[in-house]
Amino acid sequence: MFKIQHWRCLAVQIRWKFLTVIGVFLLSTALVIALTIFRDYEIEIPRFDELEVDDFPPLGIETEEEYPSEASPLRIPPIIHQTWRDRNIPSSVTNWMKSWIIYHSKWRYIYWTDNTALDLILNSHVYLLPIYYGYPENIRRADAMRYVILYEYGGVYADMDMESLRSLEPIVRKYSCILAQEPYEHPIMDGNFEHLVINAFMACAKKHPFMKLVVDRLKDFSHFWNVLDSTGPHFLTFIYKSYQSERNIKSTDDDGVYLAPAEYFFPTLDPVKFPYMRRICDNFHTFYKLKQRACVSLKVFGLRRRPFSFSFTQHHWIHTYLGDGLTIRKTYDLLELVPHAEMYDFRKGLQT
Repeated sequence: MFKIQHWRCLAVQIRWKFLTVIGVFLLSTALVIALTIFRDYEIEIPRFDELEVDDFPPLGIETEEEYPSEASPLRIPPIIHQTWRDRNIPSSVTNWMKSWIIYHSKWRYIYWTDNTALDLILNSHVYLLPIYYGYPENIRRADAMRYVILYEYGGVYADMDMESLRSLEPIVRKYSCILAQEPYEHPIMDGNFEHLVINAFMACAKKHPFMKLVVDRLKDFSHFWNVLDSTGPHFLTFIYKSYQSERNIKSTDDDGVYLAPAEYFFPTLDPVKFPYMRRICDNFHTFYKLKQRACVSLKVFGLRRRPFSFSFTQHHWIHTYLGDGLTIRKTYDLLELVPHAEMYDFRKGLQT
């Protein structure tokens, strides 16, 4: 009997020692992972303590601008446009989609699929069909269709991974066409230039001359091999700068275009760029002043950021066009999420 109890006690001790070793191992592993993740959110600048941070002024803004009174009319139609390949909405984006309805409950919501957008082009811009069909990737067609949609109807276009944080009415009372830009550090770190216009969010009056220019210039850039240059942000940035230099008009004019601060629509950085930014800033002392400012900004404000109190939207950087950012496990029909959604019909136009 004594031997049995002895072996039982010994077995319990061995089991507890084993569990303790396993627990320590798991805790250590979790700590290493946590430290690695935390490190990925921090920028290291050699001899940072020796720098005069005041020599590197912030890239962005700290406060919001003033807007017209609520009695002022909207200069951009109160319409939300969103697009997806069909009516089956991935569950991972439904909350962001609903956010547009929450903050714009009285606005029209127009949903576009690949087929309905093609119908619109057939009816209104048939000359684009050879270019449209000739694009090698669907993302180029998705880019082109949003420009046509905004030109024909006006309103607000938002990618499916854009989340609305507040009503857009204050800013659409002030401007007739609004473009967004990527976080300031993105183009500086990638290409050593400032102000990259991004087409994941745009707002414009119907038939605005800027959006007409964008649509008209699609054919001139269709041969570029990179989507960014052909229909995406690089293309849109070039058209914006050309429009501004040729017209030289105020952003508040009827034909004007307002490039909003990044804090308004894209307040957070793309996590995909974190490791790259860390590597780049290791070479801080070899850079020109602009890129040094960007590294200091990344160091001071961090990589993992939150929207500002005055941000209108947040982009979640899903990268659906890369084919690896959106896992579709469950879908919902459009009308389950937005019962009042309108869709385009080739013969009848917009239908509820």
